[in-house]
Amino acid sequence: MDAPQGEYVPPTRQLTFAGLVRSELIKLLTVRSLVTLLAVTALCTAIGIPVALFTDIDAQQTTADILQTHISTTLVGLQLSIFLVAAAGAVAGASDFGNGMIRLAFGAAPRRTPVLAAKLVAVGGVSTALVSVTVLLVAAVNWLALTPGPLFTPLTNLTSLLGIVGAIVATAAISVSAVSLGCLLRSSAGAVFAILGLLIVVTIVLALIPASVLPAAISDHSFGGAVTTLLSPGDDVGKWAGAAAALVAWSAAFISGAAVSMNRRDV
Repeated sequence: MDAPQGEYVPPTRQLTFAGLVRSELIKLLTVRSLVTLLAVTALCTAIGIPVALFTDIDAQQTTADILQTHISTTLVGLQLSIFLVAAAGAVAGASDFGNGMIRLAFGAAPRRTPVLAAKLVAVGGVSTALVSVTVLLVAAVNWLALTPGPLFTPLTNLTSLLGIVGAIVATAAISVSAVSLGCLLRSSAGAVFAILGLLIVVTIVLALIPASVLPAAISDHSFGGAVTTLLSPGDDVGKWAGAAAALVAWSAAFISGAAVSMNRRDV
């Protein structure tokens, strides 16, 4: 005689999105390698402070010249920080697939898209907040080091404002793109090489192609080209907006690919 089979009772409670974000934050802030990457990111972003302190300002320089020096010294550390942000995002996105923790996440939240969204919010939010606070701090210290003028003067200058906002936008886009590539490739090493390849190798290769063969608009709106534009001081609003839009489009494409992969592939 067959034993009676019990009726399946679905769980009455599932992990909420807030719970998923909290879980991702705990993992992000307790994994030593990720904490180290974030700490080094903040230190590299702050490199601009000693650069500004040792920069000589000529008494004959105009406010516009000083503002140009200010934004250049403020963003100098971002040239390295963005690679650390990319590496941290790639590792954070792929690590759960390597150690099997993703099975627990999918068990607690059967719908997989919120798991990806929680990773993007946690990792992207922490990275962007860290860089944003550090950049603003560096901007304030550098301005006081270069001139005793009013502290909020750089925010009234278009070049400075675009540079600071562009750094924040670039950081957010790189972070969420790296996390998405980590979830898509499911390999920390593969994701790190992919995001750094987009930022460095592809950008260099496109720059070497003559404009007569490849229109400059294509290289300027590549992933790395758009990041370079946002991190380069300038007052061309149209070019800045185009680079920001390109980064948003690239990020959306990576997020979409990661979402499709997580929903269709087994773990």
